[in-house]
Amino acid sequence: APTSPEQMQRISAEELLTLINGRADIVIVDNNPNSAYDMGHIPGAVNVPWAVEIESPTNLPVDKLLILYCPCAHEEDASDVAMQLVEKYDYDRIMLLEGGSLRWQELEYPMEKGE
Repeated sequence: APTSPEQMQRISAEELLTLINGRADIVIVDNNPNSAYDMGHIPGAVNVPWAVEIESPTNLPVDKLLILYCPCAHEEDASDVAMQLVEKYDYDRIMLLEGGSLRWQELEYPMEKGE
């Protein structure tokens, strides 16, 4: 398991779109506040807002690949949440979306609103 945010594996928006279109068995995790998540997120993403101390993520399966993203230029919030998942909750299959939701929207990839 990674011991620092720099060691986190990254996935490009293009690779993620391919996984989504191929119906890969992954969980996409949006680290935006609830209000931002409701305004728009990657289709199928679950919302686990960034927090200094995240609560136990009962909606995230430990046995699936999690792909985390935030609206940050360098995945700061997503990497922080990822490190908490690794260190406190024993998750080990985590990747960060390179460029986050900013890159996703820049490429005009699909977004959905609400829950």
